[in-house]
Amino acid sequence: MAEKKEKGNATVLFFIRGILVLLLNLIFYAIVIFGAAEACKISYSFANEVFGDVMAEPPPGQNRTFVIAEADDSLSIAKNLERDGIVHNAYSFYIRLRLSLSDKNVVVAGTYELNTSMTYKEILEKIVKGVSG
Repeated sequence: MAEKKEKGNATVLFFIRGILVLLLNLIFYAIVIFGAAEACKISYSFANEVFGDVMAEPPPGQNRTFVIAEADDSLSIAKNLERDGIVHNAYSFYIRLRLSLSDKNVVVAGTYELNTSMTYKEILEKIVKGVSG
């Protein structure tokens, strides 16, 4: 009789263990799927900022004077543009800026009148100039 009771308890424990393992697996895979979906959304949003027509504010926006010094590198320019509210994200603008630079295109130091509703492309058309060489 005691053997039957122990066997019954072992069977119940086996089923409880199986249910717990199943639940933990479901939770784990739900977290993985949710994380992957969030990573895809963030990646898509960032890529859209790099290659799309993104602006800091909807038109008409606000005019801002922006100064680029000779010593400024691409990342500091992007961070200063974000700080001044001219671009939405410094890092996406930085990547777009680096992609637009070449031996024939450089960022020209100077003072620029930029608007918060300008797209990255419009900003780059103002601050990046072609050089003859």
